[in-house]
Formats: sequence, C-alpha cells, structure tokens
Amino acid sequence: MARVNENTDTATVIEIMEPGNALKGKRFSITGHLGRKRDDIVKIIEECGGVYEKQPTYGTTYLITNADWNAGAVKGGKSNKLRKAEANGTKIINESKFYEMIMQNAEDSIVDPEF
Repeated sequence: MARVNENTDTATVIEIMEPGNALKGKRFSITGHLGRKRDDIVKIIEECGGVYEKQPTYGTTYLITNADWNAGAVKGGKSNKLRKAEANGTKIINESKFYEMIMQNAEDSIVDPEF
C-alpha cells in the first residue's frame, strides 16, 4: 500500500520528464511502503531502462526501501528481502535516493544542442 510522502511529487515529475535510460544496467528490488504503489515504482524503473526483480538476487544492484524503515518495524527484525540483499552485497537505498539517482542520471544524459 502506497503512502503519500515527501517523494510523491518527485515521482510525478519523473513520470512526466521521460528520463530515458537513466537506470540502464541497474537491477532493483523493493521492500516496504513507498510514496507510490509498487506497480508505479516498477513502471518508473522499467521506463528508465532498469530491471525490476521481485526478490533481490546476487545480481540485484539496489534494494529500495522506505525512509523510515527500521529493524523494530518488522516483527522478528529485518524483512526477508533486506536479509537477502545484505547477504548478496546489494546496496540499500531509500526512495528519495532512488529518485535523486534518476534525476542525476537524466541530467547527465542531456546534451545541449549547438546552434
């Protein structure tokens, strides 16, 4: 279930701006409640050239989680996805960092036309 948070407007901007291949070569998995529905986040990943994986594997580049996640938030400690990501050396980022990555990579790919 999505939660409206400080990242919701950024996600809307990214959907509109057509960021191209800002995530090309990167693989993502998701855990926790983010500012958008999971299907919307998956769509953003794929439209930006990334790959979505339901479960983090050895090849997963990033696990996206919510900013307020903590071990006490899940009964029994860490989620299975978080444990798998840590065991595989996957980088754990929050939703805000995910959007920053897209924005930065999209800006880097913009070429000013010569007049």
